[in-house]
Amino acid sequence: MSDTEQVSAKDGGIQVISRAFAVLRALDRNGSSLGALAKATGLPRSTVQRIVDSLAAENVVEIGDSGVRPGWGLQQLAQAGQSIVVQRVRPQLQTLFEATRETVDISTFHGRQVTFLDRIISDQELRVVPFNDRPRPLHAMANGKAMLSLLDDDRIAALLPEPLARLTPLTLTTLDALRKELDAVRREGFSYDREEHALGVCAIGAPINVPGLPPHAISAVMPATRFEARLPELKEALRACRVAMVGALRMP
Repeated sequence: MSDTEQVSAKDGGIQVISRAFAVLRALDRNGSSLGALAKATGLPRSTVQRIVDSLAAENVVEIGDSGVRPGWGLQQLAQAGQSIVVQRVRPQLQTLFEATRETVDISTFHGRQVTFLDRIISDQELRVVPFNDRPRPLHAMANGKAMLSLLDDDRIAALLPEPLARLTPLTLTTLDALRKELDAVRREGFSYDREEHALGVCAIGAPINVPGLPPHAISAVMPATRFEARLPELKEALRACRVAMVGALRMP
C-alpha cells in the first residue's frame, strides 16, 4: 500500500468513528428512530442504518420497538469515562461546596436529560435535596442550559423539539426564548434556573468545556429565598471551580 493510500485509509477510519460518535450523542435513552438520528446528525438515513447495525453488533446500542437506544456496552464505556472525570474533579467540587455550603454537582447529559455524575448535598438546615426520579430536562435546569450553550442552534433544535416540557409556570417552553437565554450564557459564562425546574428552588450553573470530552457543567442549587442575595459570591466560587476543573481534566 502506498503512503497516499495509507493516509486515505486512516482518514476514512477517522470519519467512520466521528460519524458513529455523532449517532451516539444523538441517542435518546427512551429510543430514537433512524429518521430522527439522521436529522440530528445530518447524515443520510442509509449511513445511519449501517452505523447502527455495526454498533448493535457490539452491544453499544439496542434496536427494539421503541427504536434505537443505548445498549449495555455503551453504559459500561460511559461508567468508565465518568469514573475518571469524577476522580479528577472531586477535590474541586469539594472546594466549591466549602465555599458555598449549598448543594453542588457536576453533570453531563444523555438525550434530553441531565445526568448527574457527582454531587455534594448542602449541610444547611434549609437546603435542596434533589429527587432522583424527577425529570431533569436540559432546558429547565441551570446545568442543562450551561451544557446547551456549548452546542450550536441546529444541534439544539434537533435535540429539543417544541413544545418544551413545562415543569412550572416559569419554565421556558419555546426554542426562541431558550436561544435568547443561551446567548446570554455564552456572553456571561453563567446559566440560571429561577424556579423553572421546581418552584421554590433556584440554581446557577457554568459550562465545563474540555476538548475531547462531551459537554459537562457544574451548578449550585438552593432555596429561592437566598438565591439573588448570594449571586455575586456564587459567581466567584463557580468561576474559580470551573478554571480548576478544566485544568484537572486537561491533565494527561
